[in-house]
Amino acid sequence: MHFEADKNETTESIWKKIVLTVGPKLSKEISPNTSSFINTKDGLECNVRNIKGDLLANCYSENDRMGKRRWTIEVISTV
Repeated sequence: MHFEADKNETTESIWKKIVLTVGPKLSKEISPNTSSFINTKDGLECNVRNIKGDLLANCYSENDRMGKRRWTIEVISTV
């Protein structure tokens, strides 16, 4: 799964896009309180977790040719 975001987009806005992109079934299981954003040397990443702290998806971003960030969501658990 993929989506694009501006380079200066807030984590709140990115989170909303992640929730929309993963779909209704998985979005019901994810918890913003146990999920986290991580700054890396390559950019921003997000570990999406459920209320128990189980990892549901990894998200990472990379520069695209249009000057934006392309986000990739790798689902670990489909619940």
